[in-house]
Amino acid sequence: MTPIPSLTAGDDPMERGRLHGERFARQIEDNLETYLRRFEASGLTRKAALAEGEDWFASIRRQNAEYASEMAGIAKASGRSEAEIALLNARYEIAFTLFGRDATHTEREREELLATGPDGCTTFGLLPEATADGHTWLGQNWDWLEGVHGRNFVLRVRRTDKPSFICLTEAGIAGGKMGVNENGIGLVENGLASSHDGRYPLEKPFHVRCREVLDAREYDDALRPVVNSRRTCSANFVVGHAAGEIIDMETSPDLVSYIHPSDGIVTHSNHFVSSGHGQSQMEKIAPNTLYRSSRIRRLLQRTGGSITLDDMKAATTDHFGAPNAICRHPDERTPAAKRTMTTGAVLIDLNERLMYVADGPPCTYPYVRFRIDED
Repeated sequence: MTPIPSLTAGDDPMERGRLHGERFARQIEDNLETYLRRFEASGLTRKAALAEGEDWFASIRRQNAEYASEMAGIAKASGRSEAEIALLNARYEIAFTLFGRDATHTEREREELLATGPDGCTTFGLLPEATADGHTWLGQNWDWLEGVHGRNFVLRVRRTDKPSFICLTEAGIAGGKMGVNENGIGLVENGLASSHDGRYPLEKPFHVRCREVLDAREYDDALRPVVNSRRTCSANFVVGHAAGEIIDMETSPDLVSYIHPSDGIVTHSNHFVSSGHGQSQMEKIAPNTLYRSSRIRRLLQRTGGSITLDDMKAATTDHFGAPNAICRHPDERTPAAKRTMTTGAVLIDLNERLMYVADGPPCTYPYVRFRIDED
């Protein structure tokens, strides 16, 4: 079993994109095909998806020129069009809009979707009073399309003009989700779907917001990308700081609500727990979200307020409800285009500025340690 690949890049966004596109050209092609098949499975044709990609590239360029430059570098080096790379970087908005539409089907249609719907992620945050080492930790099992598994990598960006950071990303996506920067600011997140999604087309994409969180020098600046503009789609952001602060932010197109840790722990899965966001949609087609968050909290609480790295690893390998578990494996009964699994898992020590990354279900794939300042 080979370790998950990593890439180290520097200040220049076009050069970062070139290194990314050159190194992972084949994986980018594979990811693009995975998403185009997935979109088709929910009724979005390839032609329509690529047209959306063109619109998203223009939108991203208008809202974050540096991110757009990095996408352009990826496109040129990988031999893909800018529209194709933008489609990957806006795949969250495209996919979760489609998931929300799936959830509005008739009851009979929805019953057919229950075995073929999307899944999401299980996240947690731990304050120093809950951990054995007194550090602030974030964790996530990233449940996503099986076709993306093995086509992800750890991106390490060392910069002088902005904070350096390390993150897990998909080939073709400029990156920023599930990571930590040199100032001890970290991020994990969950997919959410609301009946309000889609009312504001082409707002700043989820993945651009994730990068901007890790661009922040101060904690309040890390919160701004989440709260300072309306959104096309819903999402949950768990943003932490090494000094002992974590805020979980549930967002929908018009609203942000806030969940703070209780007894030093906050957990989340893929349904809204706050009101005012419209109808929460994901539990209609993936009801396992209703138990994953509370279950991982109970698993972590068993330690009596002294949670170790081994405790976190054990909690992320839990198989209750399999195959729809915290540690998720592919369900062969599901059509290939919609089949999901834990495509990666991360445990992030914000004080040490390091990540432990498993390149698949953590019961099978070992966690590998990565630091910002080490290759």
